[in-house]
Amino acid sequence: MKKRLLLSVIFLPLLINTGLRAQCNLGVGIDRNPTGFVCKDVPIKYTAQPTGNPPNPQYVWVVNGDTVGMDSTVTLSDMNIVDLRLYMTDSSCSVPDTFFTNNIYHQAVTYEITTETIIEECNQKVADLRIIEVIGIGGEPPYSYDLLNGEGTEGQKELYPELPVGNYQVYVEDNQGCGDTVWVVMDQNPCDPPYPSEVITPNGDGHNDTWIIANIQDYPNNEVFVFDRWGQRVYHKKNYDNVEAWDVTYLAVDLPVSTYYYVLKVVLEKGDDFVLKGAISVFR
Repeated sequence: MKKRLLLSVIFLPLLINTGLRAQCNLGVGIDRNPTGFVCKDVPIKYTAQPTGNPPNPQYVWVVNGDTVGMDSTVTLSDMNIVDLRLYMTDSSCSVPDTFFTNNIYHQAVTYEITTETIIEECNQKVADLRIIEVIGIGGEPPYSYDLLNGEGTEGQKELYPELPVGNYQVYVEDNQGCGDTVWVVMDQNPCDPPYPSEVITPNGDGHNDTWIIANIQDYPNNEVFVFDRWGQRVYHKKNYDNVEAWDVTYLAVDLPVSTYYYVLKVVLEKGDDFVLKGAISVFR
């Protein structure tokens, strides 16, 4: 009996409070001006459109969980995707008719650019950048663009030659003047450095009979010199490729077991030339 009495005491005020306010068939919509896609940073005005003729509507506008206004209108800008919720209450209606929600999206005109980085050799520091296609999402073609290089602009070109490899901003504008900036990433072609073998065993067993330079195929513009311990050149070749590799001969005569010394020069048209030096031990 004590538990039943306690429940009656708790619910009695709620029943009394509900009875003081009428049940209302409320609803609310949202009008947007302008509609459709808009230029970046252009403000959009959203206006509450209540239904059910609420006499005293009160509003709360919430964007991404944050309250941004409590009037019948709210103005928003610079948001590509917005979770916009409008809550409406009316003092003359009961609690069950309190909240109404609309989710709408604020979409700005954006752009995508397809590019190609023209790579000719390993570890390039400069490369050509080709603009293949510019696509506008919500924009009106034709589109114009300008590449920003950090010091100024490069203008609109299909091919931007000899750019330092890196990331660049491209400003794009549609036929209506809606502009936005897109980042363009220049792809690189990193390669491991050449690595000359330090030991050769030219005994005719088919294993390690010639001098192999690992990764040399990535550096075709090269030149190799090999010297004996007295400084006499015993081998020289341009564009060394491991196919016709040095077999430790000089003038078609086998060289003796000894230590030899190499100089490998690599020339890069769009990078820094370099030279490698080292020793080669020959065992038979």
